[in-house]
Parts: sequence; structure tokens; C-alpha cells
Amino acid sequence: MKSFLVAAVYFSFVLFFQSAAEAQFEDLLNRIPANANSIVVIDVSRMHDSTLARKEGWMKKHEAAFVERPIYLPPEAEKIVVAAQINFASPLDQNWELAVMDMKEPIPMRSIARAEGGYVDSINGLHAAWAPSDAYFVRLSTSVMGLMHPANRQAVSRWADFGRKNSSPVISTYLKQAVKAVRANGPQIAMAIDLKDIIQPHKREEYLKNSKVLHGNEQSAERLAELLDGIQGATLAVEVGSQAEGELRIDFSSETDMISPFAKSMVLEIMDELGIHLDDLEKWKTELKDKYIILSGPLSTDGMRRVFSILEIPSTKFSELKDEVVSSEKTDSPDEVAQASLTYFKSVSVLIDDLRKYLQSNRDNHSLYSERYARKIDRLPILNVDEDLLTWGSNVAETLRGVALAKRAAGTRTGVRNSNVYGSYSYNYDPNNNYYYGTRSNASVKIQNRTEEQAKATGVRYNSWKEIEDSTAAIRREMTKRYQIEF
Repeated sequence: MKSFLVAAVYFSFVLFFQSAAEAQFEDLLNRIPANANSIVVIDVSRMHDSTLARKEGWMKKHEAAFVERPIYLPPEAEKIVVAAQINFASPLDQNWELAVMDMKEPIPMRSIARAEGGYVDSINGLHAAWAPSDAYFVRLSTSVMGLMHPANRQAVSRWADFGRKNSSPVISTYLKQAVKAVRANGPQIAMAIDLKDIIQPHKREEYLKNSKVLHGNEQSAERLAELLDGIQGATLAVEVGSQAEGELRIDFSSETDMISPFAKSMVLEIMDELGIHLDDLEKWKTELKDKYIILSGPLSTDGMRRVFSILEIPSTKFSELKDEVVSSEKTDSPDEVAQASLTYFKSVSVLIDDLRKYLQSNRDNHSLYSERYARKIDRLPILNVDEDLLTWGSNVAETLRGVALAKRAAGTRTGVRNSNVYGSYSYNYDPNNNYYYGTRSNASVKIQNRTEEQAKATGVRYNSWKEIEDSTAAIRREMTKRYQIEF
């Protein structure tokens, strides 16, 4: 009887904290549309209180710290929800992305517009600001700030109407469950993707056929097909103390014990296929129980920066905006331009260095991060930044997008060429030097097609990185000479 009472009390506490976790984000979750299939919830206040955040200065208001942090946390925000609709038919492209933030105090839209290099607007009776990073800021209520990307004015207006009328969360059950991972004395961040019904049969068959993990094990492949078809979602919970600890949970509709011999290898292989390789996961421990797989272990700063680039706040400039003096007659002093330009240069350089490090071990798996880092550059604060430096940053972003496009185009061209392979004939000579027709297997032709197309993409990557390295060295010399400070 005593043990029963202890268990009852324990589960009561669990349910209480789970309900409290969902309640603390409820006002923000009420503003997330039902067609969102991915979400990030962040308890900013508790993140800033962590030992690691204090040690590394995540609370610094100067935007120089932006890209050095593994995740951007506006100091004026207490809680944040980021959501998106990801198109899984494409390589994790986003149809839309938005963020809602519980602010300690409102920030004037005029200040945001000036900081972002945009302009003020009024949408559906709400104060708003357009940013050239293709995002709209909108004051949804006295304490709630909203951002939407792309800057579709009509979509923002309808989103505002939805938020006014909606009184309870309408996101999927799986995403609601993921919110509960963020709780007192537990993880401060949870990132979840609803994966139900995303598996296309032809892509599943292609993966099972080409999987190195399953090579030579057709029986496991047949059983795995059923398991993959029943995938429900993936949730990454991160608890930050003296270091960051991550737990990746992947949920299915059937038991996972049948894949215990190769579960971790399979997860890593599929993540590689999606272009979201994380070195940290290779060292994480694996646990299989009931209908889920859990990988857990330390998460590095670089790893956090990459994984949270998949879904992040659509803009970056918040710090000290409430104190900004907005005047049409204001002129930027040389010192302001020099410091803003130095900050911008260092921010882009950090992103370049991070990608360079990643490419050392992931040369053939980089298209997603190249695109996301290009977007990070687009979203950097540009107020008071030297025009030549902004042109350089824009060119770096476009070059990274070109690298990603070349990689994906290689895959597309390979598919087109292989779809036309029915057998290949060649001219050969026998040992007596007699001339005859020969054939090559379809498999060898397809391998050659892939090799040739990947070689073209590799050539683009080499040339593009040389351009980035050369242009970075040139702009650094020019800026150092122009402002007489070391860039």
C-alpha cells in the first residue's frame, strides 16, 4: 500500500510539471497554425541562468556575440516558440517560418525598422516592421512579438487574425507532447519534427536498397520498411548546465527491438541522407524501449549551432533597441561604422570557419548547412555596416547557396541519367585482338553516372571556397586600411 501511494504521488508530480510546462507556453502556442510540422520551444530566462550561458556571455547585449552563441536568444525575451512548415519532398525546405516571443517590455517598431534597414508598416491594425532579410515583425499584443518569414504581408495579416480568435493550441498531438520536454529542473530547449506520413514509398525503397547498414540483410530490410512507415516524429531536448546535454528521441508506431543491432547506425545514416550530420551523435549512447529510440550525450557548441540553424528565429537584431534614438537627421559617426563593420565581419568569419571545419569530414554532405548558413548571413544586423562589407557578405551568402545548389543539382542529374539506363554497350577486344560488342551492368553505369555528377559538384565547391577565401582576405585588408583597426 505504501509503495502504491509513493507511486501515485510520483506520477502526480510528473503530470503536474508536464501540465505546467505546456501552460507556460500556451499563449505562444495558441498563435501557431495547425499546419506547422516542426517547432522549437525555448525557456530563455532559464537558459540565461545556466552556468554555461553565464560563462560564455550569452546574455551580452552587443550583437558581436550573436554567431558565437550556439543559439540566438534575445535578452529581451523570456520565452520563445519557433515554428515552421517543412516540405519533406524537398531537402528540408521551409514553406514558411515564424517565431512568437514573450517580451519583458515592448520594442518600438521604428527602432526595429532602423536596425534592420527596413521600414514601419501597419498590418491589420497592428504595428509592424518590414526587414530586407525577408521577414515581418509584428506586435501581436503588448507583450508578444511575432516574426514571419517570408515577408508575405497577406499571410501576416491572416496569421494575426488567427491569433486573435484562437484560444487553445491547434498544433499536432506529437508537437504538443514535445513541448512538455521543457520543464522546471530539466531541458530548457526542445526541438520537434512531426514525421507522421512523410515517408514516400519510392524513397523508402531507394534507401533500403542502397543502405550500407542493411547490406546483405534483406530480411531486416523487409521488417524495417514497416517500422519506417510508422515513424511518428523526432524530438531533441537540450539541457544546459555547465555543458549542454542532448537527448534525441525518435518515436514509431511499432516496437523497435527488431532493429537493436543496427539502430544507431541506421539513425546516423538517415540523418546523413537528409544532410544533417552531427559528429556529436557518433559518441552518444543508444537506448531502445517500446516504440522509440533514444540517443543521448554531450552536445558541442558547433553541434548546437548547426542543429538549431535548421529552425531558428527569422531575424537577429534586438539588443538595446528600446534605447535607440530614431531621428531622420541622425548621421552615423566613423567610430559607429567601424565597430558595426568589425562586428559584421567577425560574424560572417565565424560562420565561414564553422562550415570549413564541418567540410573537413563531411565533404559530400553539406548542402543543407550551406543554405542555412547563407541565411544566417542574410539575417545579420546591417545597421551602420560599411556598404562594401555588406556587398562582400551578400556575395559569400550567394556563393554558399551556389555550392548547395550544385550539390543538389548533381543528385537530380544523376537520377535523370539513371532513369534512362536500360543496359550499356561497349566495344572491346579479346586476347586474340578480335573486335566484339560487350555490355556493362546497369549498376556499374549508374555508379559511373553518380561519380561524374558528384565530381562536377565537387569542382564547384572547390572553386567557390577559393573565391570565399580570396574575397575574405581582400576585404579584411581593405577594411583594416580604411578604418585603421584590425579586422
